[in-house]
Amino acid sequence: MDFEFLKQANLALPADEKNLNLIQNSYLEVVKQSFHATEFDPLLMEGIKISIFRSITIIIELGISPLDPEILPEYKVLIGEIKEVYHHINPEPNSNWLEECIAYGEKKAYHWDWKHFGSKELF
Repeated sequence: MDFEFLKQANLALPADEKNLNLIQNSYLEVVKQSFHATEFDPLLMEGIKISIFRSITIIIELGISPLDPEILPEYKVLIGEIKEVYHHINPEPNSNWLEECIAYGEKKAYHWDWKHFGSKELF
């Protein structure tokens, strides 16, 4: 599997084989169901990939399946939001675009946890 985009963002794959396989399989499924890579320019595509990757790793750390029926539709929303921001700001390749996409994917994963699981405990 090609995770070249991780090197550009200075992210490493987890050393744990079990989580690595879960991340890879989840990532492939999310990408297959959520977007077609040929629709976007390369920098936008890298931002989308890295945000999906980061959100999947956080979701797994939270003990949630990245392919949970409540979580799966959220990736399309994430992609749409990243696409909208990208076209609004039109970042340069040497900007902090990828770092911002990593942070956004992470924040969205925590939000999904709260939205679908944590908020139900409050009410």
